[in-house]
Amino acid sequence: MKKFLIPLMLISSPAWSEPYTYDPEPCEFSITFPEKPFIETKCSNEGKDCIEVVNYTKAIGATSSTNFRVTCNSLSEPDVQKYTVDIIAETLDRLVKSNNLVSYDTKSGDENGYRSASTISLSEKDGKPLIYSAQIWVGKKSMFTIEAEMLGEQNNDIEKIFATIMSNTYPKDRPPSQQKNTEKKGK
Repeated sequence: MKKFLIPLMLISSPAWSEPYTYDPEPCEFSITFPEKPFIETKCSNEGKDCIEVVNYTKAIGATSSTNFRVTCNSLSEPDVQKYTVDIIAETLDRLVKSNNLVSYDTKSGDENGYRSASTISLSEKDGKPLIYSAQIWVGKKSMFTIEAEMLGEQNNDIEKIFATIMSNTYPKDRPPSQQKNTEKKGK
């Protein structure tokens, strides 16, 4: 039994993992994780309405972690029109409240064909400091929702993972390289 323990540890080592980009059709958005997240299908209405729920957690030691929960729902044209910037911001506010949090800083807008709202909350969870960020993006045929948190003591590695994932989240037709170029041109 012992001779299998070492090879198994090497296979499951984070050093061997590869980045994983989640960008299913017809979702117009993409997010890249340092390794493959847990993806499950959840259905309601007797299995007729199904969505994928993506969960990614990375803990360092017993005191610091980051968690992400991502969904992308297909939308019909009437639903896309229904999700105005105000409705998206209100939906985001309800999402934050459902997690027993209060928004600290919320922004919303309509830019480059995408409507979005984002917020950040500072709180505690299980007696540990919590930074919670949520975003909702609506395109021409889908709605992308991200809930991300950093929990516990300050940890540079966790902060780096969190920032890397957030910076690798974007509309498929505007990868980060194009977004940076657009930002530079606008200054």
